[in-house]
Amino acid sequence: MRKRSWIWLLTLTMAMIGSSWAQSEQAQPEQKEPSVKAYLLVGDVYYSSGEYDAAMIAFRRALEKEPNNVYALYGLGRTQLKMHQFTAAIENLKRAIAIDGSYAPLYVALAQAYTDRYLYAEDKTAAEKFLDQALLILDDARTIDPNYHAIYNQRGLVYQYKGELDKAEAAFKQALAIAPDDAVVRYNLAQVYLSQGKLDEALDMLAQGVALDPASAQLQLLYGKVLAVKGRLVEAEQALAKATELAPLNASTWLNLGQVYYLEKKFAEAIDTLDKAIELDPLGFPEAYFYLGRSHLEAGHVDDARLNLTKAIKLAPDNADYHYWLARALIAAGENDAARTELERALELAPNHQEAKKALSALK
Repeated sequence: MRKRSWIWLLTLTMAMIGSSWAQSEQAQPEQKEPSVKAYLLVGDVYYSSGEYDAAMIAFRRALEKEPNNVYALYGLGRTQLKMHQFTAAIENLKRAIAIDGSYAPLYVALAQAYTDRYLYAEDKTAAEKFLDQALLILDDARTIDPNYHAIYNQRGLVYQYKGELDKAEAAFKQALAIAPDDAVVRYNLAQVYLSQGKLDEALDMLAQGVALDPASAQLQLLYGKVLAVKGRLVEAEQALAKATELAPLNASTWLNLGQVYYLEKKFAEAIDTLDKAIELDPLGFPEAYFYLGRSHLEAGHVDDARLNLTKAIKLAPDNADYHYWLARALIAAGENDAARTELERALELAPNHQEAKKALSALK
């Protein structure tokens, strides 16, 4: 949505919630300032829809009328987090806690702010202090409301980033014990299981998450990826196709669906799908060109295969598999000398690459 759209959208939303803003000068000549409650409702609407510029304006207007309104500070702080304004978010959330320290979501949001500061820091080692600070804040939150599941979910995320996977698993399980129907927690726990190499546990957790929230593109994507790893390609295709419907502008969903089509030997579908991934993000995924090149090669399109495999190598020049498959395309084109060069490069990068060894031996 264009940046200017917040002006009329804000007006429209005010009208929908029963505010007293005038629709036109003729219909209502006297305009009344919206209430704090109206601004807060509008802020929530825009925050939920991802219109963070408009949400920030609404929360700021509420604070102009009531500078110590805790929920306005909370809403503004959360919105600033989405816009990566971490310092301002922390200041506003701390101010809200100073006004009313009994509202547990404030502590969770503040812990998230410190967690995000770590995630977006260039020097992760120096930024580890932010994770420790987040844990201290969550300790305070637990004294306020020990049954608020979001505390344990955020704690699990912090431990996950610290590499303490056992503690992360325990925290997410504690969150689920309080809120068993929270699909986000199940997604987070599945991520921990994957990091621990527990594919079956991750798959089971994702299946439960998808059942709880089938409209989550994030859940469908990860579910499809794990199904593909387990070799359950038909189910993986279904989950990933659903993910593309839910998030059609996410290149990663199209890439993963294209990979599954390739594994299913549906090369025409793979080509169309991978083309879509590249259209959405031409530089972000060298593997999209890699699988597109392989799909073209399997479909007998040698020139297209060579072109796309060359693009994959330009984006990731140190991947031995990419050089090996380009060599295969070059062999199919009758360019054995160029293929030999690619195979030798593949073996420089991966001396134990058995397929490259066999192909080079055959050329000699």
